[in-house]
Amino acid sequence: MIEKSISKHMRTAYSKAYPFPHIVIDNFLPETIISEIHKELTTNDVWYTEGNKWIHDYQVNKFFLPSGKEGEVEEIHSTVPKTGLIIDYLNSNEFIGFLEELTGIPNLRSDSEYMHGGGIHKINTGGQLAVHLDYNVHPITKKYRKLNLLLYLNPNWKPEWGGNLELWTKNDSHPATSIEPFFNRCVIFTISPTSFHGHPEPMTCPEDVSRYSIALYYFSEEQPKIEHPVVFMKGDLKGMDLEEFSQDLIFGTSEFGTRN
Repeated sequence: MIEKSISKHMRTAYSKAYPFPHIVIDNFLPETIISEIHKELTTNDVWYTEGNKWIHDYQVNKFFLPSGKEGEVEEIHSTVPKTGLIIDYLNSNEFIGFLEELTGIPNLRSDSEYMHGGGIHKINTGGQLAVHLDYNVHPITKKYRKLNLLLYLNPNWKPEWGGNLELWTKNDSHPATSIEPFFNRCVIFTISPTSFHGHPEPMTCPEDVSRYSIALYYFSEEQPKIEHPVVFMKGDLKGMDLEEFSQDLIFGTSEFGTRN
């Protein structure tokens, strides 16, 4: 579905993006397919929520599929099979080749066996996710997380509802980039000790509207400079340095996978 050759034209834009390597691709997949997926998800009533109570200070009104329990990844294919097929494609060797060409990161692997922290995300009104760094060591495979892909599935989303993905720099007290979660918009970004992101303001969409996305993560054997679990920011990021384990950070556990 994705023409691999276009990644060569996007590679420079990706690597030079501020505040860290990323790209926003609109009209990512055929609209008819994305419309079918959205319809499937809005009629699905099987959703899970985070059981770790401490995380509720940082992640609000978020639901997901699959459950996150080992061996239950196939639940996606039995519950929302059309969406499962798209996830299979985004985890395929063909698509990973596109990601490698785009990002310059070699030897990427999907997390199709576990989908730890990933899968399908649903956020209801009032939902928010504090600015954070994602865990970068998989708790089961011990591979190192290199890349996030977020595909938004929200037709007729209104900007005033919020829910924007914010990309932050540690040298400022406001987001460097704010990306609206529009229909068929894909955001891909590199995981590093400076890739702070989130949607920290409570959403104000109507009660009968949710923010849907597919979130997939890609890994490699290349060890990062710093290994860390999910790291939440509790103040602003000005002057923050992860290597100094600043008091402005809350360290979680790699057993928890944030859901953007």
